[in-house]
This record gives sequence, C-alpha cells and structure tokens, in this order.
Amino acid sequence: MKKNLTIIVMISLLLIGCLNGCIGPTVTDTFSGEYSVDEQTIVSVSNINGAIEITGWNGDKVTVSAVKTSTSGEEELRKINISVTQTEKHLEIETKYTGQSLIQYGVDYSIRVPFNTTIETLTTSNGAIQISHVKGDISASSSNGAITIENVEGVVSVSTSNGHIGIQNVTGIGNLRTSNGAITAEIQSIQDDTSIETSNGAVTVYVNPLINATFEMTTSNAKVQLQEITLNVSLLEATHVIGTLGTDGQKIDIRTSNANIYVYKLQAY
Repeated sequence: MKKNLTIIVMISLLLIGCLNGCIGPTVTDTFSGEYSVDEQTIVSVSNINGAIEITGWNGDKVTVSAVKTSTSGEEELRKINISVTQTEKHLEIETKYTGQSLIQYGVDYSIRVPFNTTIETLTTSNGAIQISHVKGDISASSSNGAITIENVEGVVSVSTSNGHIGIQNVTGIGNLRTSNGAITAEIQSIQDDTSIETSNGAVTVYVNPLINATFEMTTSNAKVQLQEITLNVSLLEATHVIGTLGTDGQKIDIRTSNANIYVYKLQAY
C-alpha cells in the first residue's frame, strides 16, 4: 500500500511539472533583421512574454534583434516564430507561438528605428516596454511589466499592470493606467479628457502651467499634495481635490489608493 502511494505521488509530481512546462532544459536562439523604411513607414510590435526596447537612431533602416527563450527544450523553441510583414506604409513585427499554452517561453526585442519613422502600437505580456527618441502617437500595453517612455514627438497612451509607468519629455499624454505600481508623468499637453489611474502606488505629475485643464484627484488612506503649482480650487479635501488650471479645458482625472498624489509645476516653464 505504501509503495503504491509513493508511485502515485511521483506520477502526480511529474504531471505537475509537465503542466508547468518544466520538461526540458532552458534553451535560447537569436533573430536579427534589417528593413528599409522611409518617413511614411509606421512600425508596430506585438509580442508575447517578453520585453520590448525601441530606440530612435540616425540610420535609414529598422534593425530588429531578438532573443527567443524556451524552458522546455529545442522542440518547443522551434515553435516560437518571429514574423515581420512589410507593406508600402507598415512594418509589423509579431511573435507567434504554435506550441502548448502552458509551456514557458518568451521573446525579448531590441529594435532601432530611424528618427523620422513613426511608431504606432507596442503590445506584450509579462514584460517591460522601453521607448525613447522616436515619433508617433503611441499606444503601449503590457501586463506584469513596467513601461518607460521618454523623448517622444507625439501623444502616448499606456496600459499595464503590476508595473511602474514613467513618462518624460513627450508632446502629450493620453490615458495612463496600471495597478500595484507608481506613475510618474510629465504633462506637456492633452488632447482629450485624460485618466491617470493606479492602485497601491503613488502618482506624481509635473504639469505645464500654461495648459488649460480641470483636475480631479482622488486617493484613499493618503493625501493629495499640490507642490509649486496653483490651481483654482473648488474642492479641497485631504483625499479629494478638484481645481482648474487656466481657463476651463479638458479634464485630467487622477486616481489611486493607499498612496499619495503629488502635483508639481513642470520646471521647463
């Protein structure tokens, strides 16, 4: 009876290991490519389980370097494919996986684009996104990863979870959303009503004092703190502040919980 129980336990452990994808050694492979583009080209990246780093440079080609990883041996590694589709105006980079969904795998990208090439959409899961020195109205989304964007000529919108959001020196912002992570953002301008939202993380914004906007800021178990900037306040409570900057404009709604909200004057002005 004891022997049979031991066998059952061993089989159960083996099955659990298989379900978790632990059926082979960790292996990697690399991918690289160069693609001719012009100022009309729009670049998008769709990834699964990995980081995306995209940076502008003074070359005339998009260069793509990637590392593919599988914790389940060579056979599963071969099921991770990187597809690059180029049309007259678009360059689309996509990770495709044809194996079992429970297998542990991923791809990390490092991409350089010419300064005059437009970035449009970047998506991944379980990975960070870093963007710098590019142009375009960018939508970046991940899960379980930080997103950092700086020096972008365009409006950026960001969505992630369990990760920090950092926005610096961009033309304007759209919605910024995460959970269990802090948000730090410079607000040069907004085009529409804008939401900046997290939970269990502080929100720190640096605001262009020349914009016209209505702010509503709400937190719990913490405070809203205005630093070096003056709003025409219509509601002033420790956890809830409503006020305008300039004349009435678009609304900026800032929300978090269990953490402070800080509003500063952007020092460039």
